[in-house]
Amino acid sequence: MQSWSPEKLALAMKHVENVTDNPHFPSLKALVGPGLSLSLKEGEYTLTCEDMSSLCRGLFLLQESERQGQNLLATPQTRHFSHVGVMLDMSRNAVMKPEAVCAFIDRMACLGMNMLMLYTEDTYTVKGYPTFGYLRGRYTIDEMKSMDAYAMEVGVELVPCIQTLAHLKTFLAWDSSAVLRDQMDILLIDEPETEKLIRAMIATLRECFHSRRIHIGMDEAHAVGLGAWRAKHGETDRFALLSRHLNLVSSICREYDFAPMMWSDMFFRLGSRHGEYYDRNAEIPQSVIDTLPDVGMVYWDYYHTDESMYDHMLTQHERMGTPIFAGGIWTWSGFVPHIVRTRATTVPALRVCARHQVDTVFATLWGDDGGETDYSMALSQFAYLSEYCWRGEDASESDIRALGSRISGLESVYEDVYADFYPGDMNHFIGKKLVWADPLLPLACLDQETLQKARDKAAHALSLLLDVRDCDVKSYLQALFTVVSGKAALLASVRDAYIQKDRDALECCLKTVRALQGQYRALHDAHRTLWNHQCKRFGFELLAARYGGAIQRLSDVAKDMEAHLEGSLSQIEELEATPLPEDPGYAYRRLITAGQEW
Repeated sequence: MQSWSPEKLALAMKHVENVTDNPHFPSLKALVGPGLSLSLKEGEYTLTCEDMSSLCRGLFLLQESERQGQNLLATPQTRHFSHVGVMLDMSRNAVMKPEAVCAFIDRMACLGMNMLMLYTEDTYTVKGYPTFGYLRGRYTIDEMKSMDAYAMEVGVELVPCIQTLAHLKTFLAWDSSAVLRDQMDILLIDEPETEKLIRAMIATLRECFHSRRIHIGMDEAHAVGLGAWRAKHGETDRFALLSRHLNLVSSICREYDFAPMMWSDMFFRLGSRHGEYYDRNAEIPQSVIDTLPDVGMVYWDYYHTDESMYDHMLTQHERMGTPIFAGGIWTWSGFVPHIVRTRATTVPALRVCARHQVDTVFATLWGDDGGETDYSMALSQFAYLSEYCWRGEDASESDIRALGSRISGLESVYEDVYADFYPGDMNHFIGKKLVWADPLLPLACLDQETLQKARDKAAHALSLLLDVRDCDVKSYLQALFTVVSGKAALLASVRDAYIQKDRDALECCLKTVRALQGQYRALHDAHRTLWNHQCKRFGFELLAARYGGAIQRLSDVAKDMEAHLEGSLSQIEELEATPLPEDPGYAYRRLITAGQEW
């Protein structure tokens, strides 16, 4: 059996040391072979692994074995998925610094993960298009090349993940993009300028990435062909329109030696009477399937907790070729990852993917509505992907939790703290509502029981944090839960105190409002520290404006409450408004005003 070269072994050790800060490895012999196994004979370890990412995993687990005094590789391991990884959203304000991406790559390699997608709508340089990613922290060509080279060292495939139809709102908003615009966020199909743009995108990415894979997006283009295209050409078969554009993009990809994949939902939505992706009765005509180019269809699903839905959807995708699966590590529900929801949806999905022998599986980390969640807090959840890949059904919750803690560098109790930000395993974003909801307007739609539970959970989280070592994440979470607790207390009492003309209670609410101003400043500062460590500065201006708005609004509220208590203001109009059982959702804009401007 062939040995790993000393140069490759030393390189893998260097990347593992970046994660463990431990430069010492026991005496070992590293061999090239299938799977991953470790044996000990006469004081020398023999590590057998098949590629660079599995070599890094083996070295990492070897160090862990030494640290814990047990052989974590006592049972040989083998990949259940040929390619397993994550997709990092770099398009919702937060664009990670290249060095932060490289730190993630090291951690992925230590888990034996071998694929990383960078989701960039317009946050990468495209030659000839100066407004593409302008003031958005876009990656330069040199930055993309350097990240790609770093990933190649440890056997992690860096895959460009872009959009070639919809989700291009920020770029299309510029006047110079008018000729490209069908709808506010959808490109104009059949337009020569659109083909020119897509060709420039793909040519630039070919220059920067070694991977033959490219993700071309094409999801959620709900109104494709219904704007400028219809005004110019009239009514059309939208299946045919989408297929024509897909064939164009696919042919350009293959000119540049890319094998494209795309999100599959538009075909299912067009085949559904209700325009829904997860419609069990959706029918995609065989005639449409027959015209599809050789493009990998990515089934994305972050929502279902039952295996039957994943089984149904994968079966339907198999009609269209070899499916790729994308689950979700829930980073898009505000401020901390929703790990309980992640577990509830990820485990059944991975089990079904293994049964269907899905080759490529990855988890998305989205930054919807502002990129509020620092992705480093979600690193522990990568262990679900790695362990179900390498150990299959033998992966236990306790082992995943322990490994996740080691790879993230944070005590496992942090997962319990994150869980306290949410009421359960559903997508109910109570914590985010409490941070941003207006202090007086009845927009949060939270009842007394929910507010009390939020306060109890905040108190529990703060108590757990007392016993962990100091770090930036701890400071951030302490500031976050302090705001949540204070805001829940205010919303639970201010309206009743005002309506009942309870002066003492209203004065207590005023003290809470004043305290919250300082607590929001502390949260802003802690959030800024995390952001500056991980992300480019572009994008934080939005969060700074949100925090500034919250602090100024509290100042405004305090003045009105003072005036009312002094008798110079007879009414607080916002508290005179009757609350309605209308839930505005969790988007920032809907939580701060019922108006159109924000």
